[in-house]
Amino acid sequence: MNKRIFLLAISMVFFLFFTDATSFAQNQPQRFMKQHKSHFLKEHLKQTEEMLIKALQSNSVNMSITAAQTIRELEQIFPSEPFTSFTEPLSKIIRDESADVQSRILAALALDGLHSDIGDKVIFDMAGATTNVSFKNICKAIAIESFKAEDKLSLN
Repeated sequence: MNKRIFLLAISMVFFLFFTDATSFAQNQPQRFMKQHKSHFLKEHLKQTEEMLIKALQSNSVNMSITAAQTIRELEQIFPSEPFTSFTEPLSKIIRDESADVQSRILAALALDGLHSDIGDKVIFDMAGATTNVSFKNICKAIAIESFKAEDKLSLN
């Protein structure tokens, strides 16, 4: 009898543990919004854009790589923002054959994430113009995916 009560108690503890873990996982998005206070971020978005543009224009490879990655993250946090101010500095990095390849790749990915016709054209142009084979292949892949997403390309 004591053994059955003990097993019942253990079963209830496990049940409560797993039920609590499931509800915890479902509350994660709400927790994220409370922790990061996106309204605060949005109020400082213009200043953040200006700082990122300066970082993209700097001579430091690490700063431009970090700025491009941050732009990609901002695009995900604020998908309704156009971020048109990033188009020209990202395009400049992409077109610069002497720029670091990783900088160019991240700049192309960030520019693609902006979903602008100007950015798509720059990436498409670089797919045919760049001398770096790796960068050329990435630009081709991005251009193909952009055209497929906009139904400008049919692979049939």
